[in-house]
Amino acid sequence: MTEVVLTFDPSLGHMFHNFPLLSFLPCAPVRFVPPPIYRYLSLPEVPVDEHGRAILAPYGIRKVEACLKMRSKLRAEVVHPKYLDRHIREDTKLIAVNTMDPLGIGPLTIMFNNCGREKSWVAHEFETLIRSINVLRRNRCPKAKLLVGGSGEWEFEIRPEMIDYLGIDYVVQGEMDDIIHILFDGLAEGYIDNTVFFQGFKSTVFDQRGRATITYVKDPNGHFISRHPFSRYKIPKISDIPTIVGGTISGQVEIMRGCGLDCDFCEVTTRPLRYYPPEKVLEEVKVNLRAGVRNAWFITDNQWAYMLRDPDYWPNKEAIEKLYRTVMSLRGVIHANPMHATLAPPAADPELPMMIAKLVGAGPRKHIGVQIGLETGSDNLVLSHMSRKALPFHVGVDATWSEIVIEGQKALNAAYWVPAYTIILGLSGESDEDIWDTIGLINYMASQNLLFTVTPMALVSLGSLRGNQSLTDVYSSLTPAQAALIYVCWRNTKRMAEIMAWRLGSDNPLLKLVTGGILNLGANFWLNSLENYFSKVNPEAKKAIEKAKKYNSIHTVGTDFNKLRARFKEIKSRASLVSN
Repeated sequence: MTEVVLTFDPSLGHMFHNFPLLSFLPCAPVRFVPPPIYRYLSLPEVPVDEHGRAILAPYGIRKVEACLKMRSKLRAEVVHPKYLDRHIREDTKLIAVNTMDPLGIGPLTIMFNNCGREKSWVAHEFETLIRSINVLRRNRCPKAKLLVGGSGEWEFEIRPEMIDYLGIDYVVQGEMDDIIHILFDGLAEGYIDNTVFFQGFKSTVFDQRGRATITYVKDPNGHFISRHPFSRYKIPKISDIPTIVGGTISGQVEIMRGCGLDCDFCEVTTRPLRYYPPEKVLEEVKVNLRAGVRNAWFITDNQWAYMLRDPDYWPNKEAIEKLYRTVMSLRGVIHANPMHATLAPPAADPELPMMIAKLVGAGPRKHIGVQIGLETGSDNLVLSHMSRKALPFHVGVDATWSEIVIEGQKALNAAYWVPAYTIILGLSGESDEDIWDTIGLINYMASQNLLFTVTPMALVSLGSLRGNQSLTDVYSSLTPAQAALIYVCWRNTKRMAEIMAWRLGSDNPLLKLVTGGILNLGANFWLNSLENYFSKVNPEAKKAIEKAKKYNSIHTVGTDFNKLRARFKEIKSRASLVSN
């Protein structure tokens, strides 16, 4: 008897040969990636037990499972999407799906698919999953409710018509891992506790000064559910958040929530900073070890903000070291790495990434991967939208943004870190000069043989997306400079695919050759297609791309980072003496 069936978007259950760049594959158009190629590149699937229950699953659905098993009487199981027919039965009351990009309108997927004009694999797989669930519940448990949640829930706020179209009953928004049992217990009995939950969604809009305004939008159809702003249950403290009870994909474990850098295009900054103590992190690592995962992948919005005490964002080096030492001292753990970080702290203190590299045993064949929001190469845009991202430096006072980025990149590569950068197109006030600053920065780093990927994203501001009911054609509205920037980004991805295909991944040599060959062919096809497309739609874009192929001008003022670091250390030493 499985009263609550928990599952996940199929695209989140692929292992992609443990090759980092391939995790972006579901964003690609179905029309240009044939099913046999997609199925091969997405292998292996996450493992399951003899009953079809997922041995490894996305972290978000594991948190839901943990809350239900700890606080609810309902029997819940996390089931692999391929084996739902074994668990959706007459006694099933709720089916919950975790998703990250259900409709294929996430920032990266938009760039691949030109605002939905091409169907992406991630949207195709999600829609196929939902339709199969609806067939099962129609035939076996017609009264069962279908819920969708996770980081991709906002897409239904943009396209609410898709809720009815897909036959979804409820879309659940926000942090719920401390109170999801109250919602599920109520829905199983046919009601929603309106003192705890709001039938609508929370919307965040940023003004031109980057100030966030949070409003609650009531849903007349009752599909959306969020935490009530006046509920007795406030945003959960770390002590309120349950420890996972089942293994997670890639060994995901959370170490903190929030970021605090106040970039005016990002909703993460509206979440208060909260930190898991190393002992609580260790509990989840042990769960993953029992599931056979020997890696710890730290979920964080900003690695260097862990246990932060300094208002200038000088990292708490001792706390970070203690976290890694604690985890790596556990017998069986062979590696650990963060999910997200920023660039300025390694530029200010290169010993930070090196310290972690030594603790986790990183080396030429064992890199540390991390996602970083590079965003732009322009000082103007940094100062306008994200000045705190440069902390503990100050752009225009200590150094240029390009210098900080290059110095941080060198420090990361020296410690065997390979960052996956994202950049934003279309920030308010963006000019062609800003775009060429970014092109020059990327080309310069590539010319220095530095190891990094960089992915262009449009419409990243979720606050801007909400309320924008007509998503425009991204490519037709690009300036020639923006088209050239996209080309340069993917040219660098092709470079990295050629370099890293043999180094990374866990396949045997023959499969590495096959996978690497497919990746190189695909990268060449994509790059040539981009250039041909831009050349056809805009002759000026063709000229810009030709210019971009050789452009590597960057803004520098010859900053002496050794002197800067010495100054920082002196300031921090004085502050430490005063506090003591």
